[in-house]
Amino acid sequence: MKTSTASAVLPCTPETFWAAFLDESYLRALYLEELEYRALTVIEIGEISRKLRIVPKMKLPAPVAKLIGESFAYEDHGTLNRARNEWTWRMEQPANLDPKSKPRKDVVAMHGTVRIEASGDGHCRRTDDFSVEAKMFGLGGLIESSIEKELQSARAKEYAFLKRWVDKRGV
Repeated sequence: MKTSTASAVLPCTPETFWAAFLDESYLRALYLEELEYRALTVIEIGEISRKLRIVPKMKLPAPVAKLIGESFAYEDHGTLNRARNEWTWRMEQPANLDPKSKPRKDVVAMHGTVRIEASGDGHCRRTDDFSVEAKMFGLGGLIESSIEKELQSARAKEYAFLKRWVDKRGV
């Protein structure tokens, strides 16, 4: 299992961050335009939770890409604890969500948290912690490293995108 932490100071208050994080237009612009993912479906979005179906566009080593294929998709299920300013999320494989399909063990499991802390002068610090575990003999470590690298890259792009989003709206 790989675990990773990333942190950045963002140019907005925690309230502004959560408003964007739970805004459908922000999510569509982030995933489809900035990250250039293949598809995004907002299944559910509320004041403290969201469910997204995501089809990422990933740069993976050949053995991993062949294994995962072009149709890899997952659902991101998350919940906000406003008192703690903490978002908890987990990846769900769509096949496991279909009541007609036979439950199966996931080859890849991911989960994590996003914590936001006010850092003064209208800024906040975002800290992402995540774990990824690939249960595949011989390729597990390569899959975990590849996913970790993709997530780190996506986070860096997301941090920059949020700054532009906030600047554009004058928030």
